[in-house]
Amino acid sequence: MLPLDEASASHVRWHRRRGPEPPRRMFEKRFKIVAHRPRRPFLLVPCIAALVAPGLALVEGHGSRSGWLWDGPERIVFLGGNLDDEGIISFGAALAGSRHPGVFLLDSPRSRQYTQAFLREFGPRCIVPVGAFTEKESTLEKSYQAEAVAAQPWTGQPGDELWKSLFPRATRLVVAPATPRSLLLQSACLAGVLHAPLLVVHDRAEDRDRLDRCRKQWALKEIVAVGDAAEPCRHVVDLRVRRLPDEASVVTACLKARKTPARTLVLANPADRQRHGMSVLAPWIAWQRQAQLLCTSEDGSNVETVVEEAVERPGLKQVDSVVLAADLRAIPMQRRPNPLPGGKDAFIEMEPLTPANDEPFSFSVGRVFHDDLNVTALMLARPRLWDVNPASANKAILVSNPGGGLPLLETFSRNTAQELKNAGYQTTALFGSKASEASLRKLLSQQTIFLWEGHHSTLVREYEVPQWTEPLRPSLVFLQSCLALTEEKAHPFLRKGAIGVIGSSTRTYSASGGAFALAYFDALLYDRQSLGGSLRQAKNFMMAFSRLKDKRLAEKSKLRGASTRSAWAFTLWGDPTQSLPHPAAPSASLPRIHAEVHGNAIRIALPPARHAKSTTGRYEAQMWANARLGGLLRVGDEDGRSLVPLVFAEVPLKARPGRTPRFTSRLAGKRWVSCYDARRSCVYILAAPRADHRDELRFHVSWN
Repeated sequence: MLPLDEASASHVRWHRRRGPEPPRRMFEKRFKIVAHRPRRPFLLVPCIAALVAPGLALVEGHGSRSGWLWDGPERIVFLGGNLDDEGIISFGAALAGSRHPGVFLLDSPRSRQYTQAFLREFGPRCIVPVGAFTEKESTLEKSYQAEAVAAQPWTGQPGDELWKSLFPRATRLVVAPATPRSLLLQSACLAGVLHAPLLVVHDRAEDRDRLDRCRKQWALKEIVAVGDAAEPCRHVVDLRVRRLPDEASVVTACLKARKTPARTLVLANPADRQRHGMSVLAPWIAWQRQAQLLCTSEDGSNVETVVEEAVERPGLKQVDSVVLAADLRAIPMQRRPNPLPGGKDAFIEMEPLTPANDEPFSFSVGRVFHDDLNVTALMLARPRLWDVNPASANKAILVSNPGGGLPLLETFSRNTAQELKNAGYQTTALFGSKASEASLRKLLSQQTIFLWEGHHSTLVREYEVPQWTEPLRPSLVFLQSCLALTEEKAHPFLRKGAIGVIGSSTRTYSASGGAFALAYFDALLYDRQSLGGSLRQAKNFMMAFSRLKDKRLAEKSKLRGASTRSAWAFTLWGDPTQSLPHPAAPSASLPRIHAEVHGNAIRIALPPARHAKSTTGRYEAQMWANARLGGLLRVGDEDGRSLVPLVFAEVPLKARPGRTPRFTSRLAGKRWVSCYDARRSCVYILAAPRADHRDELRFHVSWN
């Protein structure tokens, strides 16, 4: 898919090649409408015109700040009703191929309350029911509190009116078989990349008739026949027929058709269909994220092999993110022995692509799934609300150490709260006895960030937060507590309005968890990383801190392996490519630590001012903006209460193929460590400056 500005120019050129008449006038004549008419009781004809409104909006200059998201006056929501798996796949391909920016949701009684909440704020011009509905349009309008057009039929492909509206013109048609599932999924992606309609055939006598209808409907110049779909295309002699025999050839065709290299992979397991699996939405997710779809084996255990082979291809060498469009059965979590001997958990669960040994985390990974497919569709659509109402997307609430007993954790949390405020978020921090069920319930529904740092039993059993029914703002939920990331605890947040949940399905120490959360939000706030990019940076910080502890303390290091366990265990259930809004920083905000590259030198600037000292119990810390804490205590502190502020930087370097960088510094060797990601040509540097250190840290890069 092209970015919005490129798509606009392309759309204008597309129409100019096909006739002198302006697109808006052409559509007005066709549908007998008047452009920019005031809103009025909804009729079918204006809605059909709205289906082709992406072209109108692009030509007239309407558009969203967020790439292809359409923030114009005519917002369309397509609502799938009783669509089978093939229907969901092919309708997603139709929207992708037509480049329509509308929202795609699925009618689900279980999540209707939260669909209604989304629509109330989104303010659609209309909803377009697609498929079969037992309710009348008037009942749908009442249920969703939005105007509805008459339901559009769907019998393997759109009805004629909807089909023509999505594709007023088409020069290319993708024809694919309904089975095998992996081939259909890849064909749906190809249709989206080629901006072409997708026709699904079933080895039936009527396949040829359906193909002939498509040929009459459009002035086709080419048919792309996938797999066994070449059979009904054999009678076509007046058009070019391009045959793609297998899944590999379809993937190659996708890569060749892309304007720019893909930076995201979407992995799905086609064998999950017996469980109403996430694979049916995988092509839609891939198109929305300009990603390449890849399929796993039936047991979903070969993610590493699939990704390693993919990133060797020319069009995928720049891949940064991996979206796992699968539940925990379709693509299982990995298990490794607990790196902390004597722990309660014999094994630690982690996502695929977690590196072994001291290698850096190279991919930004997130998992998108829910037992209600409409919730997954809502997760993808909810960030649009930040464009609709940007002023409301700057609130954060942090609850730490409710009930007391975790003073070291609270020390970390107080610094995280200071960082959120310094970056411009209106932050409510509830520490210790100030935290209560009533105060949290009153405020939670209006937040963009919710960070919980404390026992999960307080959150789940005492407060019973998963049972609350109030809709949430589009938000990121970070559950920093043991055993918090399970479907029964995390999925209610996703149902009610969250776009992602971060947590661990195994146990973690409160200090290492607090250090992880602080590192995560610093990456999110100051480096403006995506949800998955921030997670990757926090994981690499914890791995670097483990090495720094061993370097400074050797065998005296307590709880060796706790940092590694946190790096492995924390997981994102959400889209790793999504970013949060970035409110304007207050005028009194502190300058942050930042890194710059000058030739062969890396300079990490240390600001002159620090945050106010935070103290909880016998622990205290005072750090720069965008610094880190790991639990390292200052040498010579007899009371063992002062935490050492750490400097951490993710620094991209200009790649030099076949050469390895070496880093040196005047800073004492026991005070810093580095880790180089050769695939991304990026170095992570963690340092513990001396108490009297001023201005900057410098590191020299030489290449072997």
